[in-house]
Amino acid sequence: MEGGRMHRSEPEPAVGGRLHGRLLQVLGVVSGVVALVAMWQLGVFGGGGDREPVSAVDGATTEWPSAAAESSSAAAVAEPSSSAAASPSESVSASASPTPSDAATTAAPPAETETPVEEDDGPATEGFACVAYLEIDEAWDDSVSVTVEVVNSGDERLGSWEVDLDLDDADIYHHWNMVDRGHGRFGNEDWNGRLDPGEDAVTGFQAEVEHDFDLPGSVPCSAGE
Repeated sequence: MEGGRMHRSEPEPAVGGRLHGRLLQVLGVVSGVVALVAMWQLGVFGGGGDREPVSAVDGATTEWPSAAAESSSAAAVAEPSSSAAASPSESVSASASPTPSDAATTAAPPAETETPVEEDDGPATEGFACVAYLEIDEAWDDSVSVTVEVVNSGDERLGSWEVDLDLDDADIYHHWNMVDRGHGRFGNEDWNGRLDPGEDAVTGFQAEVEHDFDLPGSVPCSAGE
């Protein structure tokens, strides 16, 4: 005290209050920084109208083809596939051949030819052999004219032949190109006795016959050298 007065000292600000104020200032600065960072991120990753997209990873970028390029490439792919689809049908049509039924209807049938029928003189016999065939040329009430054909049926050349014309109900009264050797047997002339295999000699006769006469188709024949 001075002169009976007491002097009051000014109270000093508390230390805790100063710390509190500084913390508030730090928090405000931190809040401002956070706000700036948030705004920057929204501006980069938010897709703003005036910003270009930034890729997160640097590297090669993929260029997407335009609509015209896509349509042209699709047409190029479609063209080979269509040609490939058409080629099998074309190859099938090109290699197709007319069916057997078509070929049968279009082909002209072969002309039918008649094969001449040859008389079968029978199998050839080894050595000397012959056969004699009879055929009526003309027939009257009581007589007939008959042709006799003598054929060499062997595989050797004949020097002579003889036929047996001893027929029932027939009496030979005239003959030609053969010699009467008696008892109904007739032989060759000098000029028609030699016959090669398959060769024939034609002779004949006329005879009186009964009303029921039946001429056989062949008669016995003998051959010699």
